[in-house]
Amino acid sequence: MNRIFYLLITLILLSFYNLKGQSIGWEVRTNNKEYLKVGIGDFALRHRTDESENRVTFSKSVWKDKKVSLKIPIHYKIEKEIPSFQPRITYKMSDIKLWVQTEFWFDESYETAFVIEKPYNKYSFLAGWDTSDAFRFGLSYKLK
Repeated sequence: MNRIFYLLITLILLSFYNLKGQSIGWEVRTNNKEYLKVGIGDFALRHRTDESENRVTFSKSVWKDKKVSLKIPIHYKIEKEIPSFQPRITYKMSDIKLWVQTEFWFDESYETAFVIEKPYNKYSFLAGWDTSDAFRFGLSYKLK
């Protein structure tokens, strides 16, 4: 499964090289979870490095103004074969973004996360906390 996932990521990167919105990222949490993420436009693939979870995401902004936006990602967790929603509200300040998101499905609620994100050129740094009492730290890079 691991090789298939990496092959899929490589093929997507090569196939969609000229699209805008490409990014790669890494996130680590204090509850021993670590993620790699590849984004292309409104789609993303996320891989948990202990190989227990891969998910595909389609994300679309449904409301946006100068300071506040609402994005609704729809995830599909491949190994568990379950979908979920994860609405995110973002407040943009002059040089940082504050966002909160919660993941749920109709019969189950997951964690809620509170994050500070600092964009810098093509990089973005994040630090936050979620309701599983884990702190998270991440780095992403926009390819285009």
